[in-house]
Amino acid sequence: MRIRYPLFLLFFLTLSSMFARQTVDISFHHDSKFLFIGDERGNDAGTLDFILRADFRLKKFAKSYLTVGPSYEYADLVGGAFTRYSLGIGYVQEKVFLENLSFGVNPNYGFISRQHVNTGSFGINIDIFYKISKRFSLSYVHQTLERTDFIAL
Repeated sequence: MRIRYPLFLLFFLTLSSMFARQTVDISFHHDSKFLFIGDERGNDAGTLDFILRADFRLKKFAKSYLTVGPSYEYADLVGGAFTRYSLGIGYVQEKVFLENLSFGVNPNYGFISRQHVNTGSFGINIDIFYKISKRFSLSYVHQTLERTDFIAL
């Protein structure tokens, strides 16, 4: 468990140096259901659940591009903290319906750690983002995740 943090940091820094001249998109998202409503498992409204993700652009096309990047998710759930490290490859289509509107799909594989149990899991993110300025976009992420921690616990 302790070695995973330095390895993740080393991987992130390696990707950063490999793609230093390329565009890097860094995003931070909070689960809106946990923020406003909670869930049926005892997690109240205001439960912390965030995703931090970095996407490095690999290949640019006329109105789209391919990405690769790591992500980190943390949730302070009833029954123990949930963390997930993952790596995804994505496709983003730009200028969909509107000049500043883009859609992306990002399948990923990662590792969930909860209550001292580590399991692998697949996931997919569907991203919608609207470019406000050159450096800032509003975005929404719909995440579907294989919750292998439920099976292991």
